[in-house]
Amino acid sequence: MSKIIFLSGRFRSGTSMLWNIFNQLPEYCAYYEPLHPNLISHIQHVKPKEDHLDIDDYWRNYLHLTELKEHFSNRFGQQDIFLEKHEKWIELEQYIRYLITSAGDKTPVLQFNRMDLRLSWLKNTFPNATIIHINRNVFPLWVSSRRHLNNNQDKKNESHPDAYDLMQWSADLSLKFPMLQTVKNRSSYYRHYFIWKLSQLLAKSHADIHLNLEQDFIQSQSGVDILARKFGWNTDQQKTVKEIIQKPESLHSETKISKDCSEIEKSINKMFKKLGLDKFFPSSPLNEIKLEKTKAWNKYSYHADLNIQELLDGMKYQKDELTAFNNRIESLK
Repeated sequence: MSKIIFLSGRFRSGTSMLWNIFNQLPEYCAYYEPLHPNLISHIQHVKPKEDHLDIDDYWRNYLHLTELKEHFSNRFGQQDIFLEKHEKWIELEQYIRYLITSAGDKTPVLQFNRMDLRLSWLKNTFPNATIIHINRNVFPLWVSSRRHLNNNQDKKNESHPDAYDLMQWSADLSLKFPMLQTVKNRSSYYRHYFIWKLSQLLAKSHADIHLNLEQDFIQSQSGVDILARKFGWNTDQQKTVKEIIQKPESLHSETKISKDCSEIEKSINKMFKKLGLDKFFPSSPLNEIKLEKTKAWNKYSYHADLNIQELLDGMKYQKDELTAFNNRIESLK
C-alpha cells in the first residue's frame, strides 16, 4: 500500500500527460480516468484525442479486469464531487482497492480528474499513498476547457453542458456551496475560478508533490526531475518520459486574461475571505466554517428547483445534439 500513486488535477491541466509518463514505464500499472461516468463504454469505443500527444491507448490496463463492472459505478464520477475527511463511501473505497490489487506486482497509478475536491477523503482513506497534484494557470485552463465550444456565447454560458462538466459539477456542489447555483448572464469563468480555488486549497493541504504544467513541463523539464528524484528513475527512464512531453495545441490560444475575468477573480477572492474559506478550509469541516461565518454564508441560499431546471435544460440540449448527429449520419448513407 505504501507504493500507491494517485494523480490529481483539474480537466485540461496536464493529467493525461502525467498519466502517460507513468504508463510508458513497465514497472507501473497506470489506470486512466477510473472515475469517468462512462468508463465501461469508453473502454470499448473511445480512442485517444488528437491533442493527447503520444498516447495510443487509454484503456489497456483495464482489459484484464474481469470484475470491473461489478465494482464500478457511474456515481463515482457524478455525485458527491466534494468529500470531506470524515465522510464514508465504502463502494468507492472498495473500487479503488480493487484496481490497486489488480495491478499485481506493478506499482498502481490512478489518474483522477474527479478527485481533486475529495483529497481530504482520499488522504484519510489511503494515508500511505503518494498524491501528485498537477495544476495549470487558471485563465489558460479555462480557455482550454472551453475551446471545443462553437462560439463565445457558448464559451461564456455557465449552463452549457460542455465536455468538462462545469455545469454538472456546479449543480452537485451547490448544495454545499450555494453560490455556484446558476445566475442568469453570469460568465462561466465564475464557476470555473471558484472550483479552481477550492481545488488549489485542497491540493495545498493534502498533495505530496505539487507540479505546474507551464513551469515544470512546458517551460522546463523540472517536473520529470522532481518525479525522478522521488521514485528513483534512472537515466534511461528519464529519457523515455522526457521524449513524450510535447506542447499541446491549446498553449497557442490567447492566455492574456480579460478585464471581465480579472474582476471575477477579485470578487471571488474577497468572497473566500468573507466566507472563511481562505483561513479555515479545508483544515476545518465545512459546517464548522459556516457556523464561524454564519452571516456571510446566510447571504447565499440553496434552491433545488434551479438545479433541476438547469440539468433538464442540459439534457434537452444534449438530446438535440444527438438528434442532429443522427440526422447527419443518415444523410451520408
